[in-house]
Amino acid sequence: MKVLVAASGSPNDAAATGMFPWPPGSEIRVLTVAEIIEPATLGLVPPVMDMPDVQVHADDAAHLTAEAVAKELARRGLNASAVSIEGDPKTTIIDYAKQWGADLIVVGLHDRSRVEKFLVGSVSESVVRHAPCSVLVVKHSGLE
Repeated sequence: MKVLVAASGSPNDAAATGMFPWPPGSEIRVLTVAEIIEPATLGLVPPVMDMPDVQVHADDAAHLTAEAVAKELARRGLNASAVSIEGDPKTTIIDYAKQWGADLIVVGLHDRSRVEKFLVGSVSESVVRHAPCSVLVVKHSGLE
């Protein structure tokens, strides 16, 4: 079974995935998505900071998150690897799942206000609606 874990950087990313009894031989791929940083995204018009440095920092943080979650899952005895990609999480997770041939996507649910959901949307909701396979949504609160 190919399980794609969309990690968000929550301390519970590994706990949520590690608690399930995956079938023997399951392959777990931990994916983090570094959003593409635009000056308008940060509310800076015109830009007043070195945008390439900001993007590199975001990419590095995404990579470190994926690696940390994959290492923790491997420590728990699972066959896990990490990948990080730049893009919009809502579409990148779906595109990667299709490309890799995922059988299941694991995504976390974060508590957000209605206003936040309206303004930025819900990644988990978008993944559920557009996924090419089954999706397991794990609520982050209360784990561990």
